[in-house]
Amino acid sequence: MPIVIVYMISLFIAPQLWLEPFVGWQPDLFIYGFWILYVLFGRGRILPITYQDRFFLLMIVWIVLSSAVNGFRPHSPTIIINYLKYFILYILIAATTKTVDRMQTVGLLLIVFALILAVEGIQHIQNPAGLGWAGQALGWIDPGAASRGVLGRTRWINIFDGPGVFCVVFTTALPFAMQYIGGPFNISKKILGGAILVPFLLAIYYTGSRGGFLATLGIIGAYTAIKLGIKPLRVVIASVLVIIIFMFAPSHMTTMNDQSHSASHRVEMWGEGVEMVQQNPIFGIGKGNFHAYTSMLIAHNSAIEIMGETGLVGLFFWVGLVYMSLKNIVTYWKWETNEANRSYITGMGLSVIGYLISSMFVTLEYETFYLLLGLCAVPGKQLAEKVEFTRKDFGIIGSICIGWVLSIKIFVMTFSLH
Repeated sequence: MPIVIVYMISLFIAPQLWLEPFVGWQPDLFIYGFWILYVLFGRGRILPITYQDRFFLLMIVWIVLSSAVNGFRPHSPTIIINYLKYFILYILIAATTKTVDRMQTVGLLLIVFALILAVEGIQHIQNPAGLGWAGQALGWIDPGAASRGVLGRTRWINIFDGPGVFCVVFTTALPFAMQYIGGPFNISKKILGGAILVPFLLAIYYTGSRGGFLATLGIIGAYTAIKLGIKPLRVVIASVLVIIIFMFAPSHMTTMNDQSHSASHRVEMWGEGVEMVQQNPIFGIGKGNFHAYTSMLIAHNSAIEIMGETGLVGLFFWVGLVYMSLKNIVTYWKWETNEANRSYITGMGLSVIGYLISSMFVTLEYETFYLLLGLCAVPGKQLAEKVEFTRKDFGIIGSICIGWVLSIKIFVMTFSLH
């Protein structure tokens, strides 16, 4: 899968932005062209359209409609083109991967590139000049953390130029490494998987990302519960493990009352998102208009931003896309008898869940998300009986959307009382 490797180099390492003689290249211009040709005439294969694919298409259609209803802005064409690009990436990943074995190869690639960037982040924080490989400075740090000797927060370049987004590289790859520890693998793979966790966890710590830290706790807790078995006592054990880790974490990664009030500002933006959907529950305020509406910040929460900008219908399609992706994973996991494949599928699902937790604290509508969802499409298309969208699914997705809006509104009201 050389074309996938080239694409991931351009996404994660991004030599076109900092490494001579590649600076100034436009990799998208040739990567996507060659990739499409590979799928059409090479070893790739366009897989049958599923409900997951339909939700993605409906989401894009609704983004266009929402933008039209609210009036196209100068940024609207760029946003629409980006989502079309995400959909093409999603289709190409699924068509190139095709099988669960190839999914595992992509998972290994994620581990490799995350390890490279983990080394970069560790060296970055230790560099006396405070500069990373690409010459980037450390990210902003809360004054309270700075007073305790924290020099800054690691970040990278390209779409990973913020500490919170950079942390997602590691939380995305973390479950793929964790699967080797408890899966049906030989002792050498278990040891290697455990060793890989060390730089990942250190890199997560150096980003100073609250969302990334909570995503890591969620991944560890869910992984422990799955491996122990989803039973009340074992879930309690997993929860206690997470609480212990949380208690020993530095305060700047756990507090909601930081000196810069960044957490409280985020909650204010969440309230603005609820206000948007109350004003126009069907179409929202139009994709990309959140910052213009608040005149302050974006939502720093993917679901709230989708909700506020595209309304409840747009939120329904976004949640439906994620829901059907995870339904593919769960259905395939139940059907698969090969324990190695089941272990990998578990890692795949936890990677998406970790991404979603991170997206609660920073807007993560990037191609990394749709790369993961493209991988989730593969197992569903391997099943003899395709994953269906039922009335029950409709009710669950609708309940999630309504519950989400009410939960955020109650949380914002409660937070404002303190």
